[in-house]
Amino acid sequence: MIARLLAAAIALAATGLVLALLLWTGRREHWLWRPEHLFLLLLGLVALRVLLTPRPVPALRPRRVVAVGVVAYALLFSFVTVTRHFTFATHALDLGYYVQLTWNLARGAGPYVSLPEMHAWGDHLSPIMYLFVPTFWIAPGPVPLLIAQSAALALGAVAVFGLARARLGDERPAAAFVLLYLANPSLQGINVRDFHAAALAIPLLLAAVWAVEAGRPWLALAPAVLTLLCREDAALPVIGLGAWMAVGRRRWGPGVVAAVGALAVLAVDVRFIVPAYRGEPYAHLGRYAQLGGSLGAIVSTMLLHPLRTLGMLITADRLVYLAAMLAPLGLLPLLGGWDLVGVVPALAQNLLSADPVLYNHRAQYQAFVLPFLVLAAVAGYARLERRRPGHWPVAVLALAMVMSLTLDSRTVNDLAIARFWPTPAQRAAYRVLAQVPPAGAVSAQDQYVAHLSLRPRVFVFPVGIEKSDYVLVDLATYPWRRLPGVTLARDGTTVSIVSGAVEYRYVVAAEAGPHLLLRRL
Repeated sequence: MIARLLAAAIALAATGLVLALLLWTGRREHWLWRPEHLFLLLLGLVALRVLLTPRPVPALRPRRVVAVGVVAYALLFSFVTVTRHFTFATHALDLGYYVQLTWNLARGAGPYVSLPEMHAWGDHLSPIMYLFVPTFWIAPGPVPLLIAQSAALALGAVAVFGLARARLGDERPAAAFVLLYLANPSLQGINVRDFHAAALAIPLLLAAVWAVEAGRPWLALAPAVLTLLCREDAALPVIGLGAWMAVGRRRWGPGVVAAVGALAVLAVDVRFIVPAYRGEPYAHLGRYAQLGGSLGAIVSTMLLHPLRTLGMLITADRLVYLAAMLAPLGLLPLLGGWDLVGVVPALAQNLLSADPVLYNHRAQYQAFVLPFLVLAAVAGYARLERRRPGHWPVAVLALAMVMSLTLDSRTVNDLAIARFWPTPAQRAAYRVLAQVPPAGAVSAQDQYVAHLSLRPRVFVFPVGIEKSDYVLVDLATYPWRRLPGVTLARDGTTVSIVSGAVEYRYVVAAEAGPHLLLRRL
């Protein structure tokens, strides 16, 4: 009787979810009917139904599961990320930044950006972006980067399958780990939040781990070198990789080469290369000012004052972050033993930061952490299977999947028509964007910038207003709450903007809906 009632409730919840995806407006007053809430209800009912009346796992071919999972993820998240861009849900940082950077590389102008105006290697050293130059010769713009990122993260599942199969000796749990990887909320969070060169480190680090597990540790150095090209701080997970190879797998030769080489690269990048391009000391160490003003001082503080350092780590928000990273893997990484050593450098980078975005479980900074947590989860599963054979390991994987899907629920909203089908106001924005001259310098509000990045100079309004020929604003957001010192006044076709006590005068060049394009007088 209970099973029948649950089946009926599941059917109703599924119907409600479909209706929400079709009819949800996205407005705040309809918060209760967000697709993610109905998805959570459906997930809870299905989990309860399975708990009360367990059913055997379908006999599927593991390699087919992997292939379908990789293709489905690549297609689904290419759709989600591209449609988010088309509906103005992407940002100047970081999609607009990387689009402009790659476009400048492709046209031979060097690694320069105007977000802010500087040599890009003075912010983050990401020469891996040269790999996208041929694509920009053919099809420049945000879409190739978004699709490439989704495909690269999907292909990381192949490495997960390889390393799990090598460690476990069984393709069935290896395929289960592939599904856990593809459903991981951190992976999805990284993917849907624009494009990041750091995200490319995930499949590369997983490939390196796979090579070690397959008995080819020297081969792991190839993806490790490519990882170093993602960003200067990508040296941290490579140091972790080397430490794991040496301590966890007793591959001392390649492990020491990887760790020492990455440490040297990090020191040179942070001390010399990035400051040389920037014209000032490495800026991102400011996130660790409480530990010291240089890389050496930060390391010294950690070694000489361990209790002080430990005190910085034990805060409520950091503990929530750790729980959000571990729960989707069923807490299995905690059983990983020495296989967990690789995560230490990257995890320390996040936890010791004063910037909370680094310990947000859906931020791009988890790209250096996630591969090692997956590895440690596989090791933890192997240890659990040896100690408690039977249904326990399978139950933990099932619980991990439920936790993953629970934390994934917000992604469901992106599949609602309200999120991916452009509104009349958004369509109007494209008519205005088309009126911006390709070579014109423009200062635009954040939602427009990624659409205007194929030009030498684009700024996030009101930055660069004094250098810009055009200004693009959304009148529906005026007065600007975050810019109380910036005011706009209109008199017919003439508009004045006051920023920093300086008045700039414009004529209306194009207008559609709330979108207003201004040309400087």
